[in-house]
Amino acid sequence: MNSPNFSLQEDLQVLGELLHNATAATQLGSYLQRIQTAPSRDQLNKWLEQVVGYLQALNDFKLLDGEQTILLRELVTRAHMRSPLR
Repeated sequence: MNSPNFSLQEDLQVLGELLHNATAATQLGSYLQRIQTAPSRDQLNKWLEQVVGYLQALNDFKLLDGEQTILLRELVTRAHMRSPLR
């Protein structure tokens, strides 16, 4: 994860392939977009905290396996790397 060369569109496509639950994919896609376009550092931190909580909830309900969790965290990292506020 050292290159922000992946676009949001590419990450959303990966997200759709990674998750079998369309609602979760849509919600996480929304978080990715909000993270990379946050207008302030406070908003960026808010979205990062919310997406981490959402991923934890998916884990708690056994809706993700270990590999999915790792890959989803990578997508969040890429969105953060695309943010001009990082």
